[in-house]
Amino acid sequence: MSGKLNLVSLMDIFTILVFFLMINSSDVEVLQTSSDVKLPDSTSEKRPDEQTVITVSDASIIVMGRKVADVDALVGSGDIAIDGLAEELRYQAERKGAAPEEGYEITIMGDRKIPYWLLKKIMLTCTTEDYARISLAVNQTQTKAQS
Repeated sequence: MSGKLNLVSLMDIFTILVFFLMINSSDVEVLQTSSDVKLPDSTSEKRPDEQTVITVSDASIIVMGRKVADVDALVGSGDIAIDGLAEELRYQAERKGAAPEEGYEITIMGDRKIPYWLLKKIMLTCTTEDYARISLAVNQTQTKAQS
């Protein structure tokens, strides 16, 4: 007497699992983060559109994976804008084509403990380069049910 292995039910389960993962994977937008950036929390339900991303840690400023400035070099600097950031934003704008009337969209993904002066300088640099629609990346938290 030889035993047989029936794989039909196992294949059905895997088909359902793959279908479930395909459907649910489109609901989540994942921004590439690093371990040295801790995002602030938010209860907002609105999702950001996919766009240019600036990552700000306590050590560096990175645009779309390319390091453009060191934060230590900006401390005490009298410059209004960040030159390396402005140059990279111009490059990204050239790749996108003509600027929309309201400006390009950009997301700033900064550590929750970055100083305000640095955030202000980054935002000023963005607006001077026609990136006027600025979003701040946050961790979405669940809202408590109101009674």
